[in-house]
Amino acid sequence: MNTGQIVSSENLISYCGFYCGACPALLSGKCEGCRGNSPKCAVGVKNCQVRQCCIENGFFTCADCTKFATTRNCKKFNPLSIRFGEWVSNTSRNKGIEIVRENGRAEFLAYMVDKQWVTVKTKDSFLNRKLGKRKEE
Repeated sequence: MNTGQIVSSENLISYCGFYCGACPALLSGKCEGCRGNSPKCAVGVKNCQVRQCCIENGFFTCADCTKFATTRNCKKFNPLSIRFGEWVSNTSRNKGIEIVRENGRAEFLAYMVDKQWVTVKTKDSFLNRKLGKRKEE
């Protein structure tokens, strides 16, 4: 897949709330997303605890989970390293999963394709503010 254009497919919604169809790694052919067993996966399909949990429980995404009221309570979903990365970039996988849970995959897909986002942006990132750049809505 070497188109460079956003791809619209529910199968490119990751287990954790990313939208792989807008990811530069996928669009350049360096990644095939996390749904298959390809070693060409940016997160490493064998190392992702969220992916493993969803597969074991038959969930399409964490939005299908009934063990936790919110992904914020799940240690597999919310390790410190991810929370720090989201703080720095002002993004939120939690928001992505909330959109899927509340509005369905089709609406999440349409929203992410329209925004051309890999993950939901919450506000200008710490790095963009430091570099004098702003998020465009």
